[in-house]
Amino acid sequence: MKTLLLSLFLSLALVSGANAQETIPLKDYFRELKQVDVTVQGQTYNFLFDTGGGQTFISPEVARKLGRTVYGRGTGYRMRGEQFSYQKMDSVALQVADVSFPVATVGVWDVMSVLPKELPKVDGVLSLKTFRDKVLTIDVAANRLTLETTASLRRQRSRLTPIKSRFASGLDGSELTILLEVPRKGHSYWFLFDTGNIRELLLSHHTAAEWGLQDDTTSQRIALNPIAIQLGNRKLVSPAAAESILYDGVLNYGMIRQGRFTIDFKTKEVWMH
Repeated sequence: MKTLLLSLFLSLALVSGANAQETIPLKDYFRELKQVDVTVQGQTYNFLFDTGGGQTFISPEVARKLGRTVYGRGTGYRMRGEQFSYQKMDSVALQVADVSFPVATVGVWDVMSVLPKELPKVDGVLSLKTFRDKVLTIDVAANRLTLETTASLRRQRSRLTPIKSRFASGLDGSELTILLEVPRKGHSYWFLFDTGNIRELLLSHHTAAEWGLQDDTTSQRIALNPIAIQLGNRKLVSPAAAESILYDGVLNYGMIRQGRFTIDFKTKEVWMH
C-alpha cells in the first residue's frame, strides 16, 4: 500500500511539474526599457530585454571572461537603417531565473555604444532568439515573461485572439524578430514588435502618406496625432510619429503594454490576450 501511494505521489508530482509555467521577472532599467538577470557560467549579468533586437548579445567584457574564441563578422541594421557589425561566440549557455537555455551562438557587441553614457552598465541583450524553441507570454505591464507548457497553452487557447505574423531571421538567417499585421484600407502593413521602442508608435513616411496622415514622403521626422491601429480584435491607441525607417511601422512599448502576447516559436503563431 505504501509503495502504491508513493508511486501515485511521484506520478502526480511529475504531471504537476510538466504543467508548471516558469516565470521570468523583468526589472526597470531606464524609462520603459526593461532588463533581466542572466547567468552565464555561474556569474549573473544585467541584460536588456528587447523584442526588436533580433540577436542575443554579450558584451566584449563578458566574452573575455568566458575565455572562448570570438570569430567571424555579423551585420545588423537598426530600425532607421544604421548599420553595425559584431563578432560571434559559440556554445554560450544562458540561465534566466530558473530556466536554462540550450547552448547557442551569440553576438559579441557592446550595447553601451548606442546608449547614453550616463545610463547604468548593461552586459548584453536578451532577444526573442533566445526563446526560439519555447512558448512565451510577454506581459511588460506586469514586468513578467512566462514560459508556457503544452498544458497551460491548451487551457488558454480558446480565450486567445490570433494575430497574423511574420517571423524574420535577418540577412544571414541567424536573427529572430516578429512583425505583426496591421490591416488598413484593404492592405496589410507589417509592424515590428519592439519593446525597445520607448518613443511613439512609428510609421514610415510612405505608410503615413498612404494612411492620409501626411502629404508627402519627406525624410524629416513628423509628429502625428495619437492614432488607433487594429491588432487582432482590439484597437490600441498611441502617440505616433512618421520617420524614415526600414519597416511599414514599429510598435512601441506604450502600445505593447496594453495587452499580453503569447508567441509559439515552434509553430510560428502569435496570440493576444
